[in-house]
Amino acid sequence: MPKKNNRTIAVIFILLIVVSLIIGYFIGGVTNKLSSSTTVVELFDIMKQNLIRLMPYAALSLNLIMCILGFCLYAKSKKMSETWDGEDEEVIDRIEERQSIALIIPSVMMIFNFLFFGIGFAVDANLKNGLTPENIGLGISFLTFILSYVWEIILQAQVIDLEKKLNPEKKGNILDMKFRSEWIESCDEAERMTIYRSAYDVYKLMSNLFIYAWLLTFIVSAATSRNG
Repeated sequence: MPKKNNRTIAVIFILLIVVSLIIGYFIGGVTNKLSSSTTVVELFDIMKQNLIRLMPYAALSLNLIMCILGFCLYAKSKKMSETWDGEDEEVIDRIEERQSIALIIPSVMMIFNFLFFGIGFAVDANLKNGLTPENIGLGISFLTFILSYVWEIILQAQVIDLEKKLNPEKKGNILDMKFRSEWIESCDEAERMTIYRSAYDVYKLMSNLFIYAWLLTFIVSAATSRNG
């Protein structure tokens, strides 16, 4: 198993600190407003308001960390590919592993950024004139959402270009609407089977996830309507 370098350890450490601060802020804000007479509806309202205030800054922090991590992985892969002799399988496996992680990061972050964007704009009803915390949070949410697409697309394009240099048979432009079909067509049978198996695993995961999400929203809806 390859050892983690200092940069990876530092990024993970910073990420843990940021996540801990976010969770601590959220829990602290909720508990500070709780009282013995707080109902379930009021509890959910307090949690919602704290989540709305926190989300723009959480989204910005997570995007910065994931952006740095993704480009560091790409830079490391590119540096290793420049010194690869074309025969050492251990080296190319490490390059491909970093490439895969660097490609997964923007794909996952796109999903999270839609979530952050939706929650961040829930503050719309509380907007007032002037430089209020709500207006600042709304501006940060909008700016983060736009800039997230920029770094996600650039990182994906860089990773794909490097992958095409390592595997000249690979075809496709990430900005092309037919990129996925062209890329799959340029893969061999083993690679296609891996793609199909991964797609089926994601299908099973999302099927279970939607069931759990539906149960959660049903329980929350029932609890708030009963105490409303």
